[in-house]
Amino acid sequence: MGRKFVRKTKNGQTPPDVMLRAVREVKLHNKSIRGMAKEFQINYRTLARYCNKISPAEVAGDGIFPSLPVGYLKNRSVFSEEQENHLAEYIITASDIYFGLSPIEVRKLAYMYAVHNNVAVRTNWAEKKMAGADWFSGFLKRHPSLSIRTPEATSLSRATAFNKHNVDQFFDNLEEVMGRHQLWKVITLYS
Repeated sequence: MGRKFVRKTKNGQTPPDVMLRAVREVKLHNKSIRGMAKEFQINYRTLARYCNKISPAEVAGDGIFPSLPVGYLKNRSVFSEEQENHLAEYIITASDIYFGLSPIEVRKLAYMYAVHNNVAVRTNWAEKKMAGADWFSGFLKRHPSLSIRTPEATSLSRATAFNKHNVDQFFDNLEEVMGRHQLWKVITLYS
């Protein structure tokens, strides 16, 4: 199965408020289902189904949106949007403090996060104690600001033009912290 779905039809894209208005026209004003379906540009069988599904109390009420979902439901996802954002923030924070995570580490972290939050995980996650490659691929697509790859070495001898800035910044921060806490004296005592 492809990892990127491309919609081929416009089915299931009727806004919920439009659906409720069409149902109200049919139920309250006794208009025909086919006539209202044509007027609101909805498939007549879909409108008939929602005329049966939506309760009479809701039709008579003054709500704007129906209580039940309209259209196709999103695929079952492991984490809620809030949990995924929290996980992405953690990964960015770890990267900012020079503790970048590799793809395998992110997948293991996702599994541990799911277990900690009592989220139902797929069986292959539980067997391997890490998230699947498809989940990871989708996670990166949902969070394009993340750049997760195997961390590079930060020693002076291996500094390249690409990560020289990060290396210099790391050693500047190290020098500042060691100076602030006078760690140079401790190091010279033990050497």
